[in-house]
Amino acid sequence: MQSAADIISSLLWFKEDSCPEDDKDSQNIIEQFVQNVDDFSSQYGSEISVSYTAFNLRGPPSNFPDYGDYPQAFVMRTYGTWWDEAPSVQKEYMPQNSSAIPSHDFVEVAFERAVYPLEVAVFETYNPGALIRIWAFGPTSWILLWEGEPEYPGDTPRIFSPTIRQINFPTRILRLEFNHRLLPYYTELDAVLLRGRVPANLANIKNNFAYTSLFFKKKSPPVVEKGMLLNKVLASNLHEKLGNPAILMQADNLDTGPPLGDFQRLPDETILSVMKFLDMQSLCRCAQVNRHFRSFLKDSGAELTHLRMNCCKFVDNFVLRAIVDTSSNLQELCLRSVVSCTEWSCIASLTKLKRLDLYRTHITTSAAVAIVWSNPGLQHLNVGSCKMISAMDEVALALGANCPDLMSVDFWKSYSLTAVGIRALGSCRNLQELDVGWCLQAGGSGEWLASLSGGEIRKLFLGALRGVCDRDLRILLPKIPKLAQLDLLGVRAVTSDICSDILAECRELRLLDVSFCDQIQESQVLEWRKQYPHVSIKRSFQAANLNAAPYALFLAPSFG
Repeated sequence: MQSAADIISSLLWFKEDSCPEDDKDSQNIIEQFVQNVDDFSSQYGSEISVSYTAFNLRGPPSNFPDYGDYPQAFVMRTYGTWWDEAPSVQKEYMPQNSSAIPSHDFVEVAFERAVYPLEVAVFETYNPGALIRIWAFGPTSWILLWEGEPEYPGDTPRIFSPTIRQINFPTRILRLEFNHRLLPYYTELDAVLLRGRVPANLANIKNNFAYTSLFFKKKSPPVVEKGMLLNKVLASNLHEKLGNPAILMQADNLDTGPPLGDFQRLPDETILSVMKFLDMQSLCRCAQVNRHFRSFLKDSGAELTHLRMNCCKFVDNFVLRAIVDTSSNLQELCLRSVVSCTEWSCIASLTKLKRLDLYRTHITTSAAVAIVWSNPGLQHLNVGSCKMISAMDEVALALGANCPDLMSVDFWKSYSLTAVGIRALGSCRNLQELDVGWCLQAGGSGEWLASLSGGEIRKLFLGALRGVCDRDLRILLPKIPKLAQLDLLGVRAVTSDICSDILAECRELRLLDVSFCDQIQESQVLEWRKQYPHVSIKRSFQAANLNAAPYALFLAPSFG
């Protein structure tokens, strides 16, 4: 581990005479921090703030070498296996698409200049170890630079710089993938640095970047060679391989000559039996080279029940309408972080949805309400961070009136949700999971908790609702015997008394987050951990100041 003095000194401005004049090779090597964040799968922060958002990866580190929870870092939405144990968990129905080390989140970052990568350094300032893959964007596809198992090296900041694969093309875009299963709490990233060689035709351009080497000698984890073929296959962009849908539709009318082979003579049952072993990449390639199989896929779309297209940039209004027109029997539709669509109201044509994930999309209030009314069998809904929904109460009221089988709903950072909307959920007798974290309009008081029917509640996230107090939770306590996960992060008025009662009476409780609860001392948390070893009790901190007043973000939260 580097000393603080070494790290600070490494951030000095680059001096032109710091390299020997005869070392021309080293003069062609530059180091640069992230210029822009192109894409990401999730973030703890909101779309209208910079706290805890992917935006914080831009530029040099802000917190390193300090260790702790700081809003100037990039934080993703999950940690550990808690989300896999919640009622809203999604089961894998195509395991052949999953890699040996599954990815839970990703972020794509761009740098100012394209270089041949020599080293990638990730500044981790809280709960490090989730990085599992580093990709470089090439002329046509992504190329894997490094892969490794997730780890948890302990409560210490680090600059993670694994040995990467050398490639024969320059790049300015990297993709980082993460697996959170070993993390005890949210991981935080402060910066990403790319060190590389300038292409030969730019060798005469002087290295004018502001920072010198930030690396230190250490034992790097070994490069994982297994699964390289699969990773190459999965790395390709499907939409780039498939081409323009309109052109492909026109191609259906073209006569390309006699059929090649006897594939079209096979019965559909045989085709389905063979093709079920292929992953999505291989299926799309088959559809490109065989018209009969492509027609078979198009006809089969009418029977499609589950469709997940999370973070797919190619999903636009045309694709969305094609989904609705083709697959009227859909029961699950996941489009989280799809930001290129505007005509969301067309989903209201579907009437059999049981799961709908629209996290971080631009769906509007009217479209969301129409979809809810069209799908009375809806069981799982995620409208977290949907900033274009200006009246989330209308969505909640529709759920309460039309979806009696609702099991989970995620309103994360829905700033227009109030107590009126949450009370309406009391008619959903099977509600097992509710996330109203950072729904600040509902945080003035917690009296609405009494309206929840309870009984089946297993997960309840109330992060940053500073108006919730002991009295509100005590009224709810008899109604939540099956409670397994409770998030009270930043709930200022909650005391250790009610938390002790919850720990004693909720026998199935496994997760309790009391981070930034300034009425609860660290000594009390340590005592609870000894008394209730089966409960994972979380308490975030900044550096070593565990009992200091909470960060201002939690004292007077704004829409951030």
